[in-house]
Amino acid sequence: MRFLPNFNLHAPVAVQFAPTDRFFLRLVPLAPDLPAAGQVELALEGLAPFPPAQLYWGYGVAPDRKSALVYAAHRRRFTPEEAQAWARADLVLPDIILLLGAAPAGPALLVLAGDHRLSGAAWPGSAAWPAAVHTRAYPGLPDEDTRRQFAAELAAKAGLPGAPVRYVSGAPGARREGDQLIFTLSDPAGAVLVSTPVARADQDGLDIRDRAFLARRRRDLQRGEFIWKVLRTGAQAAAVALVFEAGALTCSLVNRLLHVRLAAQAPLVEKLETAHGLTSRVDELAHRRLRFFEMLNTINEPRPHSIQFTRTGTNGHRGLEIEAQTNSADDVGTYEAALHKLAALDKVEIRDLRARDGVTTFALSVAFKDEPAPGGGGGP
Repeated sequence: MRFLPNFNLHAPVAVQFAPTDRFFLRLVPLAPDLPAAGQVELALEGLAPFPPAQLYWGYGVAPDRKSALVYAAHRRRFTPEEAQAWARADLVLPDIILLLGAAPAGPALLVLAGDHRLSGAAWPGSAAWPAAVHTRAYPGLPDEDTRRQFAAELAAKAGLPGAPVRYVSGAPGARREGDQLIFTLSDPAGAVLVSTPVARADQDGLDIRDRAFLARRRRDLQRGEFIWKVLRTGAQAAAVALVFEAGALTCSLVNRLLHVRLAAQAPLVEKLETAHGLTSRVDELAHRRLRFFEMLNTINEPRPHSIQFTRTGTNGHRGLEIEAQTNSADDVGTYEAALHKLAALDKVEIRDLRARDGVTTFALSVAFKDEPAPGGGGGP
């Protein structure tokens, strides 16, 4: 997740285009599976009459990485003032780079026309890289005959006699789009005439300046990029923390509002609870009242006439506690057996059975399975 835009530290790109006529140009083959820089440096040692340390040199790699355009110039071909101005640029390279992305559909020559020079590239067909390059300086503005002669020389180098020629001139520029560096040549109205995209991996090789200087500059840029990424990550973390803090604050406010609403509704809730309690009590009194006489009538029907209840009481909603006496001790067992046969009873217990002066006393505990159905009471 990205909360801040990924600003590029290289934007805007400050590029200085050196005159191509001060360089010698060579197209060299490359092994695509090997690093291009080492292959170009070896080729340069064999091509140049001076060691690389005395040269300003660079290279552009073809999109298929099977060839490269190598350009080099002795350092004395540039004044100290020109070299000093390069220190402020992001890239320094010959202006023929502007032509390398043209890739016409058929054989064609593309010539960049300057005030005192012509630089061109020739494509044999639908290839993405030119088959030949050529540059030449002139004492004045090249006229039509000079241009035709230059185009003939370029066509001869590429083996493309009669190929159509396109002359372009305008304001050079550069911009970044993601990891790509795009060189453009625009007319006075701002329309792009040609453009050359270069992948990030190949951008360092374009620069003609001293390799040690470029290495130091790359380290400084990488350090700056690292610092920027750390700052950006910190800003993103701070933004996330602010979002969570805002969420926590919002939850706290919502919770506080809920508590306020609950406190405001507490009296109403208390009234409702009181009303509910009264309703439950009324329902209990109306539907679950103690049915003493119904229970007593149930156990009274099988009672032998000799047994008399001397005291009766309840045990909850479904139980009776009775004290009784009889002149016939055998009727106690008969009565207990009769109670056990009643389907409405859950428990029957005879206890404290005593006999004295011909009178037998006992205690009877019964529990009903459910509240007895309403019915009429019966007398003993």
